[in-house]
Formats: sequence, structure tokens, C-alpha cells
Amino acid sequence: MSSPLTLISDHPGKKSDITLYMKRDDLLHPVVQGNKWRKLEPLVASLQQGKYQGILTFGGPFSNHIHAVASAGRHFGFPTAAIIRGSSVDVQNPTLAHAQACGMQLIPISKKEYDAGNSSEEVKAILDQYAGHYHLPEGGATREAMLNCAKISAEILEQTPGIPAAQRFVAVPAGTGSTAAGVVGGLGDQGTVLVFPAANYGISEERIRSGVEMAFGKTCPPFQCQNGYTFGHFASFSPELIELTREFLSQTGILLDPVYTSKMIWGLFDLLEHGHFPEGAVITAVHTGGLQGWDGFKQRFGVNIYEYLA
Repeated sequence: MSSPLTLISDHPGKKSDITLYMKRDDLLHPVVQGNKWRKLEPLVASLQQGKYQGILTFGGPFSNHIHAVASAGRHFGFPTAAIIRGSSVDVQNPTLAHAQACGMQLIPISKKEYDAGNSSEEVKAILDQYAGHYHLPEGGATREAMLNCAKISAEILEQTPGIPAAQRFVAVPAGTGSTAAGVVGGLGDQGTVLVFPAANYGISEERIRSGVEMAFGKTCPPFQCQNGYTFGHFASFSPELIELTREFLSQTGILLDPVYTSKMIWGLFDLLEHGHFPEGAVITAVHTGGLQGWDGFKQRFGVNIYEYLA
């Protein structure tokens, strides 16, 4: 499957003859949205071949990854379980309620034990209990996931042929950095990738670089990590981002998510406004999905973005 491109005609760089596309990975799969399907696709194939009994994974209480793994388990018919960060989380929040409805077993543990990872005796005991399951890291950050995310770049190159490397840019948001590593490794020297972290912790240039070199077995090509657009915490409420999302939806018909793609577009528009790109550049921004996050924002902050979809 290949996700389509949508031309964004109204943006701050149009006076400089800059073309902006959005790669619609939010439309990639009907059940497992965006980059989560890119990451899970190789593992689903292994599960269908009977190599594992199911998936045991990790995530926070509003995690796109948890939502996606649970959805995949229900859709493709394999068991799922998840170690959830926080021993007193609300297991009836929209994300975790959906996960349970999909049949996922939730195992909340304290943040201290969660952060300790495999050095935690509690975590090790859970891993032993699910010895027959594939133990999927938080965010689905595996070598196979990074290699499969390289298809994003391959598709962009096919969809926008004939663009000189100096004029080609790809923008991608980042949580764990595995999708970004795949895009960087896949694009190589045929353009420049701009990575927009969703938070000022948990992701770094070095982590992405190491991911590229581990997955692709080659020196990581240059890329730009745009760290100035995290808006503080990972999933914090920002009225400015909400307003940007509303305006973008009104102008393009495309709904951004509240944690990743909204920050990427904010940052991208700011860079365009300040002349960061050469005249005539062609930029493709990757929509990584994550729209289920709006249900959590509605519960936590009272933001009902869906009223703007009518």
C-alpha cells in the first residue's frame, strides 16, 4: 500500500515558489493508522505465520502505539497485552477503554518500575509470564519497523520525481525516533529530512543517528532536528496549536493530531515564514496519524475538535 500526497496550496512559502505536500499516512490503513501500521506490518506477518503467540508491549495511558497494537490484534486475530506506565492510571480513558474492548490485557505498573525497564524485577516477571509473546518496545521501535518506514521515503521519491536533492525536503514528527530514522535512512542523500520532536526529552539526534546506522548498516546521512517546537511537555495543552489545527482543517480538510503533526506543521510554517528553505524547494510533510489522541484531549482538556469536521 502507498499513501497519497495532498498539495497544500496556502502556506507561508508560496511567495518563494515553494511547493508543500502532505503525505497522508493517516489514510494508509483502515484500522491501524499512520506510521503505526508501517511499524507493525512486518510483525503482523510473523504473527500470522505462527512465530509468536501474541504481542506484549509498553506504553503510556494515552499512547497511539497502545491503541494501534490493540486494534491490530482485534483486526488480525492475535492476543495482545500491554505494560502501562502508572499504577493508578484511569483504565477507562478513551485509549485504554478502546484497548480493552479490542481484547488487550492491561498491566499497569508504577512509573518507577516502568522507567527501570528490563532491570525491574516486576517487569522481568511480566516478560516471563508472556514468554511466548513478541516483546515489542515502546512505540514499536524495532529494526524491522525502521526498515519498513523507509518505504515512506521511497514512495515520496516515486510520487515527486525529478527534484534535485538540494531542493527536496521531507518533514516528519518524532516520538521514539524510529519513524524518523526510517525516513532518514530511506531518503539517503536524495534530500534533507527535518525531524520535529514531540517533546524535549526521549528523543535526540544521536538516537536517530544510531537507529539509522543500526537498521541500515551505513553511516547516517545528514538531517535536521528542529527542537524548538515541542511546546513543553509531550501532550500538553496549547491554545495556539489548537487554533492552528482548526485553521489547517478549515483550509485543507486535513485533521492534524494534537501531539505530533500539529507541532510539525507549526514548526514548518515558522521555518517557511523565516526563509529557511531555498526558493523553489519541494517539501513533503508526513502525516503520521495519531488522530485517536483527540479523544484523550476531549476528556482531559474539553477540546472537541470533531465539531469542526461538520
